[in-house]
Order: sequence, then C-alpha cells, then structure tokens
Amino acid sequence: MATPDEQERIEVLLENHLPSLRAFVRTRLRPELRIKESSSDLVQSVCRELLAAGDGFELRSENAFRAWLFTAALNKIRDRDRFYREAKRDMNRELDAQANSSDDHLLQGYASVCTPSHAVSVTEQVAILEQAMDELEPDHRDAIAYARLAGLQSKEIAPLMGRQETAVRALLGRALVKLAAQLKAHGLRPPGETL
Repeated sequence: MATPDEQERIEVLLENHLPSLRAFVRTRLRPELRIKESSSDLVQSVCRELLAAGDGFELRSENAFRAWLFTAALNKIRDRDRFYREAKRDMNRELDAQANSSDDHLLQGYASVCTPSHAVSVTEQVAILEQAMDELEPDHRDAIAYARLAGLQSKEIAPLMGRQETAVRALLGRALVKLAAQLKAHGLRPPGETL
C-alpha cells in the first residue's frame, strides 16, 4: 500500500500533469469517438484508476510516472474505441447531429472567461489542431502526442512505440513537419513560426 507521502506525491503529480493529459486525450480521440466519449470523463477515469491502484503502482520517478500516466490514457482510449467498433455502433451517423450542439456547449463555457469573438477564435484553433492531428498517420500522431503533449523524451517513447530511440527522433521530426504543413493548409500558423 502506498504511504501517505507517496499518495500525496502522486496526487501532486496528477494535478501538475492534468492540462497536458487533457490535451493528449483530446487529440488522441478519433472524431467519431469524441462524439461518444468526453475527454474529461476519460481523463477522470484514468486518474481514478491510478489513485485506486495503491499497491499496484510504484512511484520511481516523475518520468516513469508520466510515461505510465500517458500510456494508461492511450490504453483507455483504445479500449473505448474497440468497444464502439466491436459493438458496430454507427458513430458517424451521430457526428453531424451532435457537432453543432457540442460547439454551443463549448462556447457557453468559454463565455465566462473571454469575449465571444475570442471564444470563437479559440474554438476554431482547437478544431483546426484536432483536424490536423486526425489527418496524420497513427505513428505520427503517437510521436507528437507522447513528445509534445506528454512531454516524454525519445528514450521514454521508444519502448512505448516499439522503436529505437533514433528512429523515434526521426519519426518525430517527420511528424512535426507534416503537422506544420497540415496547420498551414488549414490557415493556422504553427507555434514558433515567424511572419
């Protein structure tokens, strides 16, 4: 059983990694799955399982924790995706019907923290980023999600992807170039690019 100090440390680490975990989960969900599953619910489920693991989780380092956390999140997404695919549920049928409703709820939530025009801009940028990520090959999405959203090093990503560290670095480089091209094609300037 985790000691009270270890439990507190796990809770602090979870809190510190929540923003990147939310972004990771959101970008890893296929558009059809985003309709069926709330990224917040999936994040909450992963965190709840980690906290309930108690004896089953050994807190060796923050890097090991981060790798475990994001791998657990990706496994949760894959499980939910498999569930819907095996059940042969037609998620595409609901995509159009719920898309407008989902955007309305997002805008209502953003209204309390920013102007309507800023909320629309943020919503559009999130949608463009998600679309650009959706258009990447699965290995490219994984590499970007692990490196940029989860903050893992190439040596930590390598075993998760079943590749050598040098192969992960090369894959990540190609993936970032393709993502930048996708973002430009959708009218969004990639971070770090100057005019």
